[in-house]
Amino acid sequence: MKRKPGKSTCPMNMFLEIFGDPWTLLVLRDMLLVGKRRTGEFLDSDEHISTNVLLDRLKRLEAAGLVRRVGTGARNQVHYIPTGKAADALPVLFAMALWSMEHEPQAAPLQRVISRIRADPDDYIAEIRADLTRELAEAG
Repeated sequence: MKRKPGKSTCPMNMFLEIFGDPWTLLVLRDMLLVGKRRTGEFLDSDEHISTNVLLDRLKRLEAAGLVRRVGTGARNQVHYIPTGKAADALPVLFAMALWSMEHEPQAAPLQRVISRIRADPDDYIAEIRADLTRELAEAG
């Protein structure tokens, strides 16, 4: 993603410029941990993201090199695949989920995801990366 002159290059600021809103993190969660790829799948999430916000976040993620848009412009033909750069954020997403489980009593995670994170996060990340690599290769 191209930076505007005069923008802070503080690493935390740069991270927040990409990931600093809840919708971006939730879209990445759905992509990386749930396997959602099409806009309709994201719109069905419990958080009820609006179409215009979703499309904006997908464009931002694509511009940042975190997702790849695949398919024609025809309805229901486009889908989005997370890249290796997105997979690099998995340890951060895992830490956020575990923090929430520890400090937010109402947190209700996907048990299969939390179980995998707690059991062997490195193995889980490797499995997700392998699936993404295969999926990106198939997409061409």
